[in-house]
Amino acid sequence: MAFNFDGEFTVATTQEEAFAILSQTEKFAPLLPTYKSHELKDDGSADVMLNVGVGKVRGTGTVNLVLTEASEPDRARYLGKGKVMGGVFNLVAGFDLEDAGDGATLVKWDGELVMFGKLMAMAGGMIKPIAKKDIATLIEAIRIALGGEEEVAPVEAAEPAVGWFKALMIKLASIVRGILRIGK
Repeated sequence: MAFNFDGEFTVATTQEEAFAILSQTEKFAPLLPTYKSHELKDDGSADVMLNVGVGKVRGTGTVNLVLTEASEPDRARYLGKGKVMGGVFNLVAGFDLEDAGDGATLVKWDGELVMFGKLMAMAGGMIKPIAKKDIATLIEAIRIALGGEEEVAPVEAAEPAVGWFKALMIKLASIVRGILRIGK
């Protein structure tokens, strides 16, 4: 199964600041919605551990993320290959950054996810809505981490976050943003 995703949002952060977060795996990986941990490799890639689940079936997935393109401050693209619960997947994801004036940045994002293996055979049609929701959650976390909490940003693939979950995402993004700024 394969599907493409894309969208855009604007944040009150400069291109350079946005690029600094989106082009460094150690800053980008913790924004993944089911992030567990990561390990940087000597070859520049990172093995990222994720909590995954479909229905009552839960487990841990691993994705090896490689920053394949970094054109400061305009573009960051990743290639990922992973394993999850008897299945495998390939991921291509990228961010194009444009100056939106007054210190703001337009972030255009896109990608493709291809999954196959036992997981697809077992879960079939349940995978796409879960992946779509996780992508929307990731994009919202990135938007907030880049200083976007003041703006309403349309995210095409997103379902609206509600109640406690949105409050939790805002709090987590605030903590991550603080950690990322301390590391500068």
